[in-house]
Amino acid sequence: MSHKLDDITLYYSSEGELEKKFTMKQNVVSDLYIQYLNGYKAPKTSRITVRLTEQDNINGYFGSVLGVDIKFDKDKYWTLSNKKQNQVILDTVHHVAILCADKYGWDKSIFKEAYSKVLEADFKYIFESKKKTSKDRKHKATVEIKKDETCTTISVAFYDKSDNKIKTIELFKSFQHIMFYGRIIKKNKWFNNEEFGLYTKNEELIISASLNKNESKSIIIEESKNKEELEGLLRRITYQKLDSKKDIVEWMNK
Repeated sequence: MSHKLDDITLYYSSEGELEKKFTMKQNVVSDLYIQYLNGYKAPKTSRITVRLTEQDNINGYFGSVLGVDIKFDKDKYWTLSNKKQNQVILDTVHHVAILCADKYGWDKSIFKEAYSKVLEADFKYIFESKKKTSKDRKHKATVEIKKDETCTTISVAFYDKSDNKIKTIELFKSFQHIMFYGRIIKKNKWFNNEEFGLYTKNEELIISASLNKNESKSIIIEESKNKEELEGLLRRITYQKLDSKKDIVEWMNK
């Protein structure tokens, strides 16, 4: 059975500020690499979890999760510039993928192409959904997803009918992981000839941008869910700076 390979995560095995900094950076670089795999389906494999150790070793499967140890010099890593740290993470993720491809007979050309595209993108994570045309055929719009080492920014990009970009309007900032924003960005449309944005089932929550304004708006309409539930959904997808476990607990219990 083949699965979409949707995650390769490098786990930094110590707590504290260094672990946090490493994790946030690897999230961007690894996610960018995964995006450029274009939905590649690796036999039996949905995720690869990677421990940074002193030698390479493929430990095997737990369900569809493949565990790998990889050689990584943490001390040297922290002496490098920001750009070189990005390069080291990319090289490590790619080394893991090729190691697994050699062992399990995967198509290595897919991973080599992803590696090249990350370099071409200069490690910048910016993707857009498929453009949709307004009912009057005068404009197009798309959902833009931009990720950095802090958060993910979800925006609407407006274009004229010749695909010239008119402007980009931020809808909201979310957390890095797609689990927070992935569901809501799947539903997007023109609400009229001026407004485009995201919506939930029954359009109980709408987050939209307009060609005629420079800021987004959120609309809550109670139907199957009450106002508190919908406000809770909006809060869960919206980025907040969480500096401690206490902050996380308080955010989860609001």
